[in-house]
Amino acid sequence: MRLMTALVALGLSSAVIANPAATKNEDGSFKISDQSQKVMGVNFARLDGSGPWTLPSDSLVKIKFTQGIYRRYEGNITYVLVNVLKSDSQTITLQSEDLEAGDEVAVSGTNFLRLTESDLNSETVDSCAH
Repeated sequence: MRLMTALVALGLSSAVIANPAATKNEDGSFKISDQSQKVMGVNFARLDGSGPWTLPSDSLVKIKFTQGIYRRYEGNITYVLVNVLKSDSQTITLQSEDLEAGDEVAVSGTNFLRLTESDLNSETVDSCAH
């Protein structure tokens, strides 16, 4: 429900919302619709070489005591833990055992991916009023 409210606030029409903006897979990964990806400003870049990789600092997502990025593989998006080797205000240099050349990683809109993942994994009742 929160995702739907956020997407309405972003200006999606009711016709677009009638189709699921995102769906959760059994393995914990999720998919977002092309329209949602566009509206949320989510963009992916392909990793070159064997790493370490340098990405925009907006790629990094911190959840509790972890740092990671979102990887898309065959349309499925997952949170992948990374080791940040260095960072500045514009970029991060990272490595991860779970990434390889050719992987697609989110370089923008990661805050919306995090919200989407949280909403899909939430066990709260959709009618909560808080």
